[in-house]
Amino acid sequence: MSIEFHCSKCGKLIRAPDTTGGKRGKCPYCKQSVYIPMPREELEEIPLAPIDEADEARERRLHEEARRLATAINKEEPGKYDTGDVLSTEGSVPLPRDLEVDVPALVNDFLSAMAASDMGRADTAARELKKHVTQAKDHVQRLMEDQTPPIELGNIPAPVYKGFLRSLLELL
Repeated sequence: MSIEFHCSKCGKLIRAPDTTGGKRGKCPYCKQSVYIPMPREELEEIPLAPIDEADEARERRLHEEARRLATAINKEEPGKYDTGDVLSTEGSVPLPRDLEVDVPALVNDFLSAMAASDMGRADTAARELKKHVTQAKDHVQRLMEDQTPPIELGNIPAPVYKGFLRSLLELL
């Protein structure tokens, strides 16, 4: 039996003998050096390490604590919204503190709706965030600086999560 694969440069189908698996050879068409994969029969499944529940629980606690601290810091910001002054951000008017919404929760709702392909819910969250554009942009910028998604959004791969954040910034 032979190994079939495509050249990484020219894309042509190459057939090589089983004995050449795991070695390098030259593409007969473009002469590019190519890696010849191992035959499927010889591939071994590598077992995964068991999940350490204690590490998982500790990571969840740390993410939750970071989220609580961030929320507390956001609520303790100087009263820039108490003044009633208009900030020049596309005509948005800052709200008094008692009328503010939970922007982080709205952003999380947008992100989880995007992950679930629920465009209606994502659009609703984005429209609500546009009413608080300054706070929303600040929060999204802070999230983009983090390397990993918050624990409640941990099921979203990091590159997809960053893409959702960029999309939200464009919408704002």
